[in-house]
Amino acid sequence: MAETAAPAASPMRSAALHGAAFFSGFVTMALEMMIGRTFIPYFGGTIYTWGALIAVFLIGMTVGYVIGGRYVDRHPHGRIVALLFFLSTFTILFMPFWGEEVINRILDEVYDLRYAALLAAVALACLPAALLAAVGPFCLRLLLDARTHSGTVSGRISALNTAGSILGTLGTSFYFIPSFGMRSIYFVLAGVTLFFSVMVYLLTRPRRGAAKTAVAVACAVVAALSTGGVPRPAAAQDVSRLAALPDGLLERVDSEYNTVFVEKHGDVVGLYFGYRRLRYTESAISISKPRALIVPYTRFMTAALAFREEPVKRIALVGLGGGRTINYLVQALPGAVADVAELDGAVVDLAERYFDTHESERLHIHTMDGRIFMRRTDETYDLVLLDAYRGPFVPFHLTTQEFYRLVQEKLSPGGIVAQNVEPTTMFFDSAYATMASVFDQVDMIVAQGNIVLVGYQGPRLSDEELAARAARVQARDRLPYDLRELIEARRDVGTIDEPTILTDDFAPVESLHTIERHNEKRE
Repeated sequence: MAETAAPAASPMRSAALHGAAFFSGFVTMALEMMIGRTFIPYFGGTIYTWGALIAVFLIGMTVGYVIGGRYVDRHPHGRIVALLFFLSTFTILFMPFWGEEVINRILDEVYDLRYAALLAAVALACLPAALLAAVGPFCLRLLLDARTHSGTVSGRISALNTAGSILGTLGTSFYFIPSFGMRSIYFVLAGVTLFFSVMVYLLTRPRRGAAKTAVAVACAVVAALSTGGVPRPAAAQDVSRLAALPDGLLERVDSEYNTVFVEKHGDVVGLYFGYRRLRYTESAISISKPRALIVPYTRFMTAALAFREEPVKRIALVGLGGGRTINYLVQALPGAVADVAELDGAVVDLAERYFDTHESERLHIHTMDGRIFMRRTDETYDLVLLDAYRGPFVPFHLTTQEFYRLVQEKLSPGGIVAQNVEPTTMFFDSAYATMASVFDQVDMIVAQGNIVLVGYQGPRLSDEELAARAARVQARDRLPYDLRELIEARRDVGTIDEPTILTDDFAPVESLHTIERHNEKRE
């Protein structure tokens, strides 16, 4: 006796289930990218952070596939798919409302960032991953009830889920995060997920008029979304106009790389990168004295000028911040031309609008990774300044032996490189040893909390030689911050026990960051 084929699904119901498979993949990967970006200000963009998050998402998806597969055999109803999306909406909304509190509570209890990131991922990512993964088995079973070609249906559902994952990954990382604030993206994603829950519920119910109702709901949602807009940044701010602004937070930007804050406190406007509950100062400007270098280490970075007797004509800076140091040098050294490599376009924008940093014939800003810039440029430089931080973290590829060799290749004869080191965050021992493996000499200048490492070729300058050179350069260039005073902060490095030389092949900066002896301040 021939087997009776299952009845064909209605076109609307079939479309809803296929769309659910696609959308679940999209939301899963969009959420993974967004949670990963949310984690960076707290755990850093390290391999541990992403490894923990990816592992937890895979665990959650595995649980979702298993439980969803078992449950659909007992309750093969389309309304369960709608319920899964409905519940996912609240797990998405959990992040902007309570995610920061959960992360900070974990960080208060767990010092090791690897395990803290893993616990935070379990707390915030496992449940939404499981709920969204359970959608797939339901879609497959419900479609198989109505079709005989199980292989075709299974392949199509898998392909749609994967296509949604690809679009969610690329769309979120390439467009949404660079273009909008993180909280806005969470709210929009939650709203769209809720909307999709309603649509699936209406289209999979065996009631007349469901399709018309779904279309009406869709039109209403589109109309509601079209009335909203993304607020544009404030117009460019003249430094004198900043005095009229109220104290406190002026702007917060969630870029694709950093969570950036601009705050005003009295006469000072500061640029900060957020990490945990801290604000790391990247730059600051005095409204009454806009040419002053009020962040101490920036003054000591200019001490590198004393190590080169010939005039500095070409400067490169990796890491813009607010641009105060490079502005000072361009203004203080007539004829000097500077190239700046800054990865984060949001930082460039804020530097222009709040910190009086503007491109000109003598100041060129390149929005790209510092190492890529150094590789591509055909220029050679008399002075290279390295000051690229993401809060407490330095991108590891800007600390390796290969990178310092690349910098050395771009130095003119007698050229100098100066590296800002915040010793509580940048594994001083290894940073110094790696730099010293490339340059003949690496001197240390204590910069009131930070350290400036100055690398150069040839014999080491004695204190007397350096003082004499600083006096000659100061007399010639008449710098606002006297080089003769700045070089008095030069100190001997002393003995370093078995430091790790950082290379592209082996640069364990994440683990070095957690080792106390690598983070001791040098006096």
